[in-house]
Amino acid sequence: MKIITTKSTLLESINVVQKAVPSKTTLPILEGILFDAKGGKLKLTATDLEIGIETVSNVDVIEPGKVVLSSRMVGDIVRKLPDSDIEIETAEGNFVSIKSEGSKFKIVTLSYDEYPDLPVVKKENGITIKQNVLKDMIKKTIFAVSTDEVRPILTGVLFDVAGKELTMVALDGFRMAVKNNIIMNDNDFKAVIPGKTLSEIGKIINESEDNVNIYFSKNHIQVQIEDTIIVSRLLEGEFINYKQIIPAEYKIKIKVSSNLLMEACDRAALFARDSSNNMIKFEINDDMMVIMSNSQNGDVHEELKVQKEGNDIEIAFNAKYFIDVLKVIESEEITIEFTTNVSPSIIRPVKDEDYLYLVLPARFKKNN
Repeated sequence: MKIITTKSTLLESINVVQKAVPSKTTLPILEGILFDAKGGKLKLTATDLEIGIETVSNVDVIEPGKVVLSSRMVGDIVRKLPDSDIEIETAEGNFVSIKSEGSKFKIVTLSYDEYPDLPVVKKENGITIKQNVLKDMIKKTIFAVSTDEVRPILTGVLFDVAGKELTMVALDGFRMAVKNNIIMNDNDFKAVIPGKTLSEIGKIINESEDNVNIYFSKNHIQVQIEDTIIVSRLLEGEFINYKQIIPAEYKIKIKVSSNLLMEACDRAALFARDSSNNMIKFEINDDMMVIMSNSQNGDVHEELKVQKEGNDIEIAFNAKYFIDVLKVIESEEITIEFTTNVSPSIIRPVKDEDYLYLVLPARFKKNN
């Protein structure tokens, strides 16, 4: 194999596929990236056997061929080379030479015959969605994915496709994020994508209105983003019926500035994180919301103006669960719906009817 390409082209491709290289593995071949050059194209492939990524770029192919190079080594070398053309050529023995201007490296290769093929996805179902829309949907749900492997199905995000509507749902037993959007599709189906896969997809796609094609088989998903393909297994099992969890009505509702609430909760969390349950407490009376937290190091008291319907309420939440959602909401105002101080509450952006966040309250001792 012998190719000539630019540093920027090669580095961009390496950065994309490195997202699938495992940080720890018992199979040394998976620590490498497969280089496959032919017909004026260079295809890079990486996989950890759970997720695989391949991306194609235009290069000058002097001599076609395949080689597997250490992901860490080739990535570090290319990042430190000058912004110039790079020549990669197989050398005698199990070596590859990498040249750029006055620099020349020789690195050991791994056997490309041992590199696993990515699964072939039977395209039984598929949707088309704009990159910026998918990126936004991932951002507003991924943080609520469970990290507890005891219930593996909750470590993924549900794709609930009903005709031209996609609903993405993530929940961890304490909070749930639900985001809807319109897509190009005709079928009805459900699939649960691992949170890690979706997180990496979110890093690769951009804010453009270019389309992403996503294909589903029984066990796998394939995402086509321009010249990049991501293949991942799907999670097996039945996802929780999320619609049954959403309260049908509420008794108290407030409207408040999302930025002011975020800043107040952030300050209250300074003491909450010193406590055993990371708890912040809300007292809502008339048009005033008081946010409090305390620990052995002190306490904090914040006041915010709100618009309220219904009775007064005292309720507490895990500070992280509240702050996480406020970080991703873009609407200037939100509404919060309460039923009781032990029932789930619902947060909705005022200017985004297609998003809701459910959060369970924390137990606390009422003031006498």
